[in-house]
Amino acid sequence: MIKKILLNLYIWPMFGLTTVTGLLLIPLILAGNAISFRVPVSQLFRKGVRVYGWVLVRLIPFFAPAVLENRGAREPVTGIYVTNHNSAADPYCFGILPGEYAFLTSWPFGIPVYNWVMKQAEYLNTAWGWPTLLEHATRLLKNGCSLIIWPEGHRSRNGRLGNFANGAFRLACETGFPVVPVCITGTFRLMPPGSRLLTPSRIRLTVLPAHYPPKGPNQRQDVRKLKEAVRDAIKNELRRQGYER
Repeated sequence: MIKKILLNLYIWPMFGLTTVTGLLLIPLILAGNAISFRVPVSQLFRKGVRVYGWVLVRLIPFFAPAVLENRGAREPVTGIYVTNHNSAADPYCFGILPGEYAFLTSWPFGIPVYNWVMKQAEYLNTAWGWPTLLEHATRLLKNGCSLIIWPEGHRSRNGRLGNFANGAFRLACETGFPVVPVCITGTFRLMPPGSRLLTPSRIRLTVLPAHYPPKGPNQRQDVRKLKEAVRDAIKNELRRQGYER
């Protein structure tokens, strides 16, 4: 209990300080970029969000930083990264993953400030509808920006892997880009849904080998096969780490 109290007394102020510092740096970074580097603003914001996540899960928790285990390709694969979802802390974990990423989600678009940042980074809002999502997702993927999707659609209430929706896998079949399974462990103990206090936990993000979409005549069947294969890969990894029976 003492460790839990100390953790919260330390992490939450540091979270606030990191967030405020990041927001204050935005005008300076944008000005410097306009003068010297001229990187597209959306790409700059995506890189900034990744650095923000890296600081929160690697630098600040120096006593127990999040760990990345790459069991897939040596170099980052441009594709659709799908992962289990246990906690509000999950998105920050992707700060330790090399590469450029855009989130496909909905709820942060309803949060002030986060909403603005996500729009600047050209993240995808699931409320747009399929034609718009497909158009924006295809453009990002072709420009070398991967997508991060939670196919369960919501955080697990018991820490177990839920059913997957078809969206991520339909997107893979229609664009031809691979699906990369990602397994996140430790965040359910850290901050389960409904909790406001953190519990000490070891967080691991495991990247598994990519699954390429089939090239058959029956897209509906291809989507189902791809979905089942990816879900099995994540479930087996959770079992390997002792999180699923």
